[in-house]
Amino acid sequence: MQVNLKAPFFLIQAAYKELVKNKGSVLNIGSVNAYAGESTLLAYSISKGAMQTMTRNLANAQGVNGVRVNQINPGWVLTEREDRDQVKKGLEPGWHQRLEREAIPSGAMTTSAQMGEAAIYWLSDESKPFTGSVVDLEQFSIIGRNPEKL
Repeated sequence: MQVNLKAPFFLIQAAYKELVKNKGSVLNIGSVNAYAGESTLLAYSISKGAMQTMTRNLANAQGVNGVRVNQINPGWVLTEREDRDQVKKGLEPGWHQRLEREAIPSGAMTTSAQMGEAAIYWLSDESKPFTGSVVDLEQFSIIGRNPEKL
């Protein structure tokens, strides 16, 4: 809660005057786990769900001041840490290149660079007039995902 919810809240609060003065933009980094999450990620999922509510509430309250507040919800992203964690769990190096299409329908994991490009868009003037948007950056439909059974 400290890192995923309180820190962004207090950071936005500290920057508030400058955000209003400059008609600034806030981009919160959530997670698709905000909707339910994995069973081992209860506190994380709760904090990301609360962040999603905070994003929409702040957008609603601050839109009249010209401040935009949006959020991206990354799904499974290939980071150095994710790679290390999966190898520690017993997967062979390069594991992400051998995943089945059921795990990554596009055939490749999402990268940190792709998340960065999305963040740049949502912070730029090109994304005006959007505010209060929560965008799921995932390879699966968040609602209605029900893979075929054998």
